[in-house]
Amino acid sequence: MTLFESLFHPQLLFALAVFGLVSVLVEVVAYKVLLVVADVPPSHWLVAHTILPGARALALVCFILVAYPVLFGVESAPAIGTLLAGGQLRLTSLVNVVFLLSLLLPLVPLFSRWPAVVLPLQAIAASGMVFHWLADSHSITDIHYWPDHGTLLSLLFIAFITHALAKWLSLQLEKRIDRLIDRRGSEPLIYRSVVMLMQVPVILLYTLTLGRQLHYS
Repeated sequence: MTLFESLFHPQLLFALAVFGLVSVLVEVVAYKVLLVVADVPPSHWLVAHTILPGARALALVCFILVAYPVLFGVESAPAIGTLLAGGQLRLTSLVNVVFLLSLLLPLVPLFSRWPAVVLPLQAIAASGMVFHWLADSHSITDIHYWPDHGTLLSLLFIAFITHALAKWLSLQLEKRIDRLIDRRGSEPLIYRSVVMLMQVPVILLYTLTLGRQLHYS
């Protein structure tokens, strides 16, 4: 499949719809909970730095599992349940990796200055794990996970463009959402709700590169 064929495939569109609904729900609930515990520093820190990243990690993993195998540009592949059952604690490992990256990447100065690449890196890491299990189920060991220079530059370019679009859209919608929820400062909430959807082409560009290395009979 090409990037556009995968992007508009019914299964991927369904995965995006599920992810969009879950993401909005997570961000809205987190926004309200953080307001409630704003005067309780320990609780506020716990929600902001552990519970919320964990919920976002679950949402991202949900998207990847629902989008499989179209995520890799194929329609015929072992069921995702079969892959997850093929090893010990695979689903747990998948969630843990995404969760740890959500905690650790923002601490790195490079990524704190360039937040546009944090979310794609989480998705790429999780997708790489799922692809490794897929390749292993076909006894394929010669897999290259690092993209070529052209693909890498394209990934970075699209990541920053979609990040900018998400920021612009969130700023445009901020006043309307502020009136709707009767509070000011909803821009971060809107941004977190839409940025992953905007950056799906970045993830697809990488996962399709992985998928081309599979050889189905």
